[in-house]
Amino acid sequence: MYSDRVKRVQRLLRVEARYTGAIDGITGARTLSAVACVPEVRNRPDLIGVDRQLVAAGQAVLASLGHDPGPVDGHWGPQTDAAYLAWSGAGLPWRQADMASRFGPAGSARCTAGRVTVPWRMVLAWDTAEVITSFSCHELVAPSAQRAFDRIAAIYATSQIEDLGLHLFGGCFNHRTKRGGTSLSTHAYGIAIDFDPARNRLNWGKDRARLAHRDAVPFWDVWAAEGWTSLGRARDFDWMHVQAVGL
Repeated sequence: MYSDRVKRVQRLLRVEARYTGAIDGITGARTLSAVACVPEVRNRPDLIGVDRQLVAAGQAVLASLGHDPGPVDGHWGPQTDAAYLAWSGAGLPWRQADMASRFGPAGSARCTAGRVTVPWRMVLAWDTAEVITSFSCHELVAPSAQRAFDRIAAIYATSQIEDLGLHLFGGCFNHRTKRGGTSLSTHAYGIAIDFDPARNRLNWGKDRARLAHRDAVPFWDVWAAEGWTSLGRARDFDWMHVQAVGL
């Protein structure tokens, strides 16, 4: 099976907390163990072969998440593909004016229903003794954010991640207004992530912000590829911040 398709199923299995391995496109022991945990796949003699069982597991997870992949038959056709794209947040970026209609009410359960597993050692920026292994975000943007984190981990070594300050978690969901304003922040919807606030302060431009340096370009390119917006790149302020909507 195509490795990209295996990665898709691995992401689905990870969301359902059955799979804890890497998103590597390899149908290894951990992936097969996770597939075996999907009730809809067990005791199905009609699902002949590992590939069909893998796809059926992904289809079952999509159905449980409220997306219609068609029959759980182990065949990845157009309906399964459309269901996956709908679940994964395809279509980013969305406009800020559409936030309420797209994401639902700010502060709702959906704003923290997504989960992103951090593939490097991350700590709270304001309490470095507190280790962050995962964090909550809006369910619609979680798959996209997970892909970004996984790609960033593949680009940078641990020492580079720490030098950039990507290990310093500045927060995601926070039901509040924008700093100095009255409109709701994108954080109120769980669709924004902050990194290393101390060295990327709100009003700092590229002359001072750490994430404005040249070695951070691949980091921002990953988010841009997923459709997320950097306020630093767009407006040269708030370089700590990346959001899943446009300006």
